[in-house]
Amino acid sequence: MTNRRIIYATQGVAIGDIGATGVSDSWGSSDVSVVTGSGNMFVMHGLQSIAVSTNFNLEAVNELGQLSAYENVEDVPDIEITMERVLDGYTLAYHAGTVQALDPTLTGRQNARADIRILVGLDTDSAVSAGDAITTEMYGSGTYISNISISMPTDGNFTESTTFVGNNKKWLTAGGAQLLLGAGGVANAAFSFGSDSPDSPDGGVMRRNNFITGSGITTLGSNGFVTVLPSFIDGITNNGSIQAGADGYASFANCGTVDNTYVHIQSISFSADLGREAINNLGTLAPYYRYINFPVNVTTDIEVIATAGDNIDAVEAVPTGGNLNNHTIQVLLDDSTVVQTGNKNKLTSVSWGGGDAGGGNATITYSMQNSNDFVILHSGDPIGMTAAAYFRYWF
Repeated sequence: MTNRRIIYATQGVAIGDIGATGVSDSWGSSDVSVVTGSGNMFVMHGLQSIAVSTNFNLEAVNELGQLSAYENVEDVPDIEITMERVLDGYTLAYHAGTVQALDPTLTGRQNARADIRILVGLDTDSAVSAGDAITTEMYGSGTYISNISISMPTDGNFTESTTFVGNNKKWLTAGGAQLLLGAGGVANAAFSFGSDSPDSPDGGVMRRNNFITGSGITTLGSNGFVTVLPSFIDGITNNGSIQAGADGYASFANCGTVDNTYVHIQSISFSADLGREAINNLGTLAPYYRYINFPVNVTTDIEVIATAGDNIDAVEAVPTGGNLNNHTIQVLLDDSTVVQTGNKNKLTSVSWGGGDAGGGNATITYSMQNSNDFVILHSGDPIGMTAAAYFRYWF
C-alpha cells in the first residue's frame, strides 16, 4: 500500500543506551525505585514533536590554474535531533538518553551516549502499535545530549525539550540493524500506543495543579523534598535551612517555600545549552569525543503576578558583598519530578511590566543563572542507582 503522508499518529520513537539490543516500555511515577536500563531502548510517551536535521560539512579546495574546484572535501555529517514532550509521569527523554550516566549531575551525565530510533507507520493506521505494518525505521546512533529545557506555564502543559547531536543516521527497511521494526515489517511488541495514557498520580499530563507548593515535605528515596524559590520574590519568606536530608545536605541559601496566599507564580522555565564540541584525532574521520564545553550557564526564569515592587535594589556604588546574593532553587512536581539548580543562583535581570491603561495585570520576571548546577530527578530514570543514593540534594 502506498503511504501518502506522515502524521503524528503514525510515528513512534524510542531512546536508549548506545548499542541497545532490547526495547521496553518506559517507567513512570508509579515505580517505587530507580531501575537499571542498560542495554535497552525506551518507548517515548507524551511526545509532541520530533525533528531531524542533517548537515554535510563540505570544504572546497581550489588550485592555481583552474577556476573549478580541485575537490569538494566531505567531512563527517552533523545530525541534530530535537524533540518536545509533555511531562506525563513517564521517563524523560533526557533520562532515556543518558542511561550510562554515573550520577544525575551534568558531569555525571556528560559521557553518556544514546541511540534514537523512529518508526514511520502507514497513514491508514490510527496508531503505532505492536504488529502494525511499518514503512521504515530511522536509526540515529551514538548521540549526545546537547540541550535540555523544562517549561512550566500556568496556561498549558508542562513540557520537556531535548536536543541530541551525533554523526550517524540510517534509514532501514529490512534486514540488519533495525530494532523497532520487527520480523515481517511490523512494529516491535513494546509499542502499545493504541491504548496509551499518562502515568501520573492523577492520570493526567503535568499542569499547574501538579506543581507542589507549601512547606510540607514529600519523601522520595530517603530524603524529603519541597519547592523553594528565591526569597526576594514578594510573598516568599526566607526559611533558611528547609529540612535536613539523610545525606546531610540541608543548607539552602536565601530561599523560601511557596505559599499561594502571598505569591502567584505564572511560569517557571529551566534551560541549559551544553555546547558540544568535537575532539578529532589523526587516523580516523569520526570524532574521538564530543565534550561539554564547561562552564555551562544554567538559566531559570520565574514570572510572578506583581503585588508590590520587584524588591531588587541596584546601585552603582556596589555595597560590600555586591548587589546580589546566592539563592537556592528547587522545584517539585507530584509525579516525582525534582528540578534542582543548586545554591548559587544569582539574578541576571528583572523586568516589571504590564498593568497599563489597556488592561491586564502587572507581572515581574526574574532571570537567574548559575554555572553547571542542573539536576533533574524522576522515578522513571533508568540510570541504575538505588533510590536512596539517587533521590538526594546534588548541590
